[in-house]
Formats: sequence, structure tokens, C-alpha cells
Amino acid sequence: MRAILFDFDGTIMDTEPAIIASYFHVFEVYRKREDFTPERQVEVLGPSLETEMLKFFPEMDPQVCIQEYRNYQNEYIQNLVKPMAHAMELLEWIKDQGYPAGVISTRLSDSLKHILGFTHMDQYVEITVGHDDVVNDKPDPEGINLAMKELGCTSSIYVGDSTTDILAGKNAGSYTVAAMTKPEKEAALKASNPDVCIYDLLELKQILKKLEGE
Repeated sequence: MRAILFDFDGTIMDTEPAIIASYFHVFEVYRKREDFTPERQVEVLGPSLETEMLKFFPEMDPQVCIQEYRNYQNEYIQNLVKPMAHAMELLEWIKDQGYPAGVISTRLSDSLKHILGFTHMDQYVEITVGHDDVVNDKPDPEGINLAMKELGCTSSIYVGDSTTDILAGKNAGSYTVAAMTKPEKEAALKASNPDVCIYDLLELKQILKKLEGE
């Protein structure tokens, strides 16, 4: 059985308001709010917190900035996130078809499980792999490979909304699906050469049917 694996932020969960608000908070504490430009607001949607904090606050201990970010987000998270359009419907269908589903993210595993829990998405996800479950974050394939091993699968589809996701999927030998959730990221995503691009998560149904027929 093929594993159906997803990135989390921006792919199946709309966490962008939480991410942006949390970064604004860190910039207000350690720099200036206006330094978090619109360009940077797009840039942070995908890479790990450590990568971005090192870039934006080179004079700081990145872990201090990350903790400030997480403290703020943990306080307000339930009011700032919701499932992406059709995510619940797709995951329910995947479960009904008997596919194992998982999430691989640079978010901490406790945070993943917390959000999946209060949005009731946890009933459809068999495994989560977070930042603290691996040595190497995406684009390293470690997280995807770990999920496949735990699920007992030898092949997978990986769905993500960033070039980091597509590279991770390719490095793991997965069939890669680029979720086009933001127009600003489309050119870069297409340039990363995913196997297919989708503009609605429900398109994955037909992709799976086609792959199973090959």
C-alpha cells in the first residue's frame, strides 16, 4: 500500500496567520515590526524556524528567538488556525480507501499533535513526524523515510506547498505533488519540477486513481 504523506503548514492546515503573527511578534521584540517585510512574510512559509531566525537575527542565539516565537504562538494558536479547504474531506476519503496517511513537518511533534487534535484531524492521520523526531529537517528525506518505515510502506506520495517539500519528496523517491496554495510561490514550485501540481486538494483523488491504474 502506498503511503499518502503531507506537509502540514500551508498544505493541510492553514497556519499562515499564526506563523505571520508569531514572526511579527519576534521582530517587534528583537528588531522592528516594519522589518518583517511582505517579501519576508512569503519567504518564511516553508523553511525551518532555525534557518529563518539565523538569517533574520544573526546576532542572536536562534533558540532564544525560536522560544519567543513558540511562546507567542502557543498562547494564541487555537484562534489562528483552521484546516485548508477540502483537507478534511480528502483525508476522510483517503482513510475510507484504506491508504495510510501521515504528516511530515518542521513543526515540533507536540505542536502537530495539539493542532491535529483540536481541529479533529487526528482521526485521519496515522503518523506525525516533527522537527524533534529527526536529526535532519526537510529537504533531507529522513522524515519521509521514517514515516514510510513506521507505516510499513515501500512507496509514497508527498504533498507540499514549498520547494523544500518537493525536494524532500524527490530525495525520498516519493511521487511529489505541489499544492499551489499561494500565487507568489507558484513559479518557484514549478521550477522545482514536482510530478504534478494541484490547485485543490481534492484533485489528489484522481491522481491516486490514475496511479493505481498504471
